[in-house]
Amino acid sequence: MENINNTITTIQILNTDIHVTYDNDEVEIIQNNVESYIKMRETWLIDQPPFISDKYKMNMNNIILASIQKKQSSINDLRTFFSEGNELIIKNFFIYMRNRDLTFEKSKWTRAS
Repeated sequence: MENINNTITTIQILNTDIHVTYDNDEVEIIQNNVESYIKMRETWLIDQPPFISDKYKMNMNNIILASIQKKQSSINDLRTFFSEGNELIIKNFFIYMRNRDLTFEKSKWTRAS
């Protein structure tokens, strides 16, 4: 969620922590916990909530429910999603969320006056 101007090169899961390496060789460590889900919501979902056609809508909804309601099933789903063996999927998710812009999508759903 940091190094916004840099490209994510690799994702590693070490002791349940998500290690994000960027093209500037910086490494960000994101803990797989509710505090991180809250930061994800604040960074990515406050201004652009999940949209009907979002690729990762289920994950976004889980982030919202885990951070606001502390919903245990959402927390469990996110812990599973952000786990070892899912590194490529996590990388794709982070890239998608960092580049997500719904301006065009919203325009398709807005009625013309």
